[in-house]
Amino acid sequence: MVSGDQVQPQPPILLTPADLAALSEAVRRSEGVQEHAERLLAELTLTRQLLDGCPAGVAVLDSELRYLYINDALARLNGLPAEDHLGRRLRDILPDLESSEQLLGQVLRTGAPQVITVGGQTPAVDSPDKRWWLGAYHRLDNESGEVLGVAGVVLEVTEALRGREHLVRAGNRMALLDEANRSTGSTLDLGRACQALADLLVPRFADYAAVDVVDPEGTPRVPSERYPLRLRRIALSTTPELTETTSRMGRLGEFVVHRAGSPMAHVLADRSPLVLSHPDDEAMRQFSPSSGGEEHYLQMGANSGIYLPLAVRDDLVGAVMVFRVGDSPPLTAEDTGLLGDLTDRAATGIAHAVRFTREHETALEMQRAFLNAPTVTGPGVETLGRYLPAGSGAEVGGDWFDTLALPHDRTLLVVGDVMGHGIRAAAAMSEYRSVLRTLAIQGSSPDFILLQAERTALTLELDRVATCLLALLDPRQERVTFSNAGHVPPLLVTPDGTRTLLNLPVAPPLGVGLGSFSATTVPLPPGSLLVLCTDGLVERRDRDIETGLRTFATLPLAPGEPLPALLDTVISHLDPSTSEDDVAVLLARTRAPGSDRDDTSRLPAGWVNWPGSPPY
Repeated sequence: MVSGDQVQPQPPILLTPADLAALSEAVRRSEGVQEHAERLLAELTLTRQLLDGCPAGVAVLDSELRYLYINDALARLNGLPAEDHLGRRLRDILPDLESSEQLLGQVLRTGAPQVITVGGQTPAVDSPDKRWWLGAYHRLDNESGEVLGVAGVVLEVTEALRGREHLVRAGNRMALLDEANRSTGSTLDLGRACQALADLLVPRFADYAAVDVVDPEGTPRVPSERYPLRLRRIALSTTPELTETTSRMGRLGEFVVHRAGSPMAHVLADRSPLVLSHPDDEAMRQFSPSSGGEEHYLQMGANSGIYLPLAVRDDLVGAVMVFRVGDSPPLTAEDTGLLGDLTDRAATGIAHAVRFTREHETALEMQRAFLNAPTVTGPGVETLGRYLPAGSGAEVGGDWFDTLALPHDRTLLVVGDVMGHGIRAAAAMSEYRSVLRTLAIQGSSPDFILLQAERTALTLELDRVATCLLALLDPRQERVTFSNAGHVPPLLVTPDGTRTLLNLPVAPPLGVGLGSFSATTVPLPPGSLLVLCTDGLVERRDRDIETGLRTFATLPLAPGEPLPALLDTVISHLDPSTSEDDVAVLLARTRAPGSDRDDTSRLPAGWVNWPGSPPY
């Protein structure tokens, strides 16, 4: 066990216990020995007992870093008898100890004591696990300043460091789980919630991560291995090196179909993760959900991967796929457990986002259906309306507009806003819209229509109140009659460009039960423009509604311009994209009798301009 270039063992310079006993006997038999010599010998004996019996490891090495003395405690730590150390170099006894000779050489050169933790392995434990020792070292000099060697006291601190490391890992784990909760649970935007999870996983745990969400129309409510599973890819995250390769593995928004009986279908049906370690080509094909994409998965060069279900109790939300590639260390069982906890935490936030998104889309589709119902205007009136749902982080509300042709060439304009958001608000909106239409065709005045609508709402026990503005246009008489139930006032722009925010009497909203509605009639010259809107256009959380109304009243509208251009002006100047509420805007312009001009390119009256479809 001694290397070929090792210096031959030298006799130790320190006395052995037998030497000390012989010296003590000689001192007692000698005549003329001074009393202080006996005390010195007693002190030497006590010191030796202290070193030999010390539970910490103690060693003395000469200037060539050869062992001169080692106590039994250190011999046990090193895994060799004490006598096997004497005269041998440190590196020959403990070749797997990190930087030990370099450290002691520095103590010999500088004379500065060192307290340091070193790691490595010794013959004491037959285990590949690394161990650590805390050592305090100082140089030994004689009275003339000659360097004799170095002494050290050593304690093994492996368990203490492992315990501290375990606490650190536990703290990091909790922090990571909290981060997963915050990042996925702080938004109701499905794309953001899923992307937050993917970004949390890459590059911290994986080189590639994809988050898929179950498509309710393509997956049975209770998934099983007998049915194919269809998911939609909502989020992706990769390291820069994999961007080009993984771009061919599927884009955001695409459907991912897992064949019936496939390993992936088994994972989702049983809610149990699938782990691949050093997968071969056949194993990687299991990760390819749709036919035709196998080669792209093989080209990634993964050394390990995990497919984890996203579920909240018995409800399957989706799945997460992660890979490590190239020189990245393969995923371990510990990684699998942590990733499972992460996805469990994230599943709750993503499930909330899924439910909200589906409700948001359902309410939006209801709005589409209601506002796309055929609308007709009387002669001499052209209209154009637009509904703008709030951003994906807010629920669809109950805003609406309507136009209705009435006898005697009159046209009724309606703009309303049901309190609240979501499907119930959209459903209430449809009820109010139907009630107002039914009452309007009876030929009543706007104030009487609102009064009857109020009574009907109370009779039907509608649980949502609604603001509403009615405008009855009579181009023949060149006048318009308004009645307002708690709504934003309209803007009138006459042919000469004069803009007036009409100050109408305001009654309580419909459904409150305090209705006492009045009618106000104002002149409406041919070529006049009316702009009706809901409060989402002019009100913001960080802006007083009066400020929005002043902006509304001073819009640069030229009444002769095409209605689409005028509507774009309204939208661009008031920027409803920053509103937390949805917006309905209705423009109406009267024409001279007999005029066939239609600057909306002959769009159907009441045409609705919808933004793009929702992201899910």
